[in-house]
Amino acid sequence: MVGDVTPAIEISAGILGGTMAATAHATKAGARLAANTSPEPFTNWGLSIAEDIAVLAGLWAAINHPVLFIIMLVAFFALAIWLLPKIWRAVKAIARKLGQWTGLDKQAEAVNLDPKDGNDELWKKLQPPK
Repeated sequence: MVGDVTPAIEISAGILGGTMAATAHATKAGARLAANTSPEPFTNWGLSIAEDIAVLAGLWAAINHPVLFIIMLVAFFALAIWLLPKIWRAVKAIARKLGQWTGLDKQAEAVNLDPKDGNDELWKKLQPPK
C-alpha cells in the first residue's frame, strides 16, 4: 500500500500484523469459549451481534476516521493484554473440568514427567537422543 519499502520494514509489518491478528483471534476465541459454557442462548446471540457491530464500526472508522480507528485499536489491544490471562485461566478451567468428566485428567496425573520427582527413567525415555 505504501509503495517500495525496505525488506526490514516489510518483515516488521508482517510480524506486527501477524501478532495483532493472533491476539485478536485468541481474545475472540477465548471469550467465545467462555460464553458457550452458559446454558442459555442469549449470551451467544448478544456476543455474536456485538461482534458484527464491532466489525462494521471498525471498518467505518478505518475508512472515514483513521485516527479514531487507531485509538480504538490501541484501546482494544490494551484490553486484550489485560483480558488474555483471565481468558486463558478460564479456558484451562474448562479443559480441566472436561478432563474430570471424561477421566482424562487421572491419566495425566498418573504419568509424572517431572525429573525432580524421581521419575528419571521415564524422563530419559521421552528426551530426544543426543
